[in-house]
Amino acid sequence: MKPPDPSSGSPSFASLEPARYAMGDTRRFAERMGLLGMEPRGELCLTGYALANSGEEYLILQPSETAEAITVTLEPSTYSVQWFSVNARETKSAGEVRIESRGGTSFAAPFAEAGPAVLYLRRVGR
Repeated sequence: MKPPDPSSGSPSFASLEPARYAMGDTRRFAERMGLLGMEPRGELCLTGYALANSGEEYLILQPSETAEAITVTLEPSTYSVQWFSVNARETKSAGEVRIESRGGTSFAAPFAEAGPAVLYLRRVGR
C-alpha cells in the first residue's frame, strides 16, 4: 500500500499515529474494566473526567500537562491503584489504598515527566 501524498491534502500516516495509539490504549482499559457498569461521574473529581461504578472501580483522567494531584471522592473499601502516562504510554502499579470513610482522597502520578495521566482504581477482592 502506497502512503498518501501530503501534497494531496491527505494526512501522513505519521500524523495519525497518536490517534491510533489513543484508540488502542482506550480499548485495553475497556477490555479489563466492567465498562457496562460504569457511568460518567465528573462530580467525583476536580478534573471533571471520571467514569465510575462507585465502590467498585473508577477511571479518572488528569488532562493537565502539569503534575497536579488528582482528588477523587471514593466509597469506603480497599482499591488497587494503577497509573497510565498518556504521553509516555507507560503503566505503573501503585499498590493498594484503604479508604475508611467516604470522602476525597488525593493521588499523585508516579511518573518522572509531567503530563496527562489516567488513574484506575479497582476494589480489591472482586
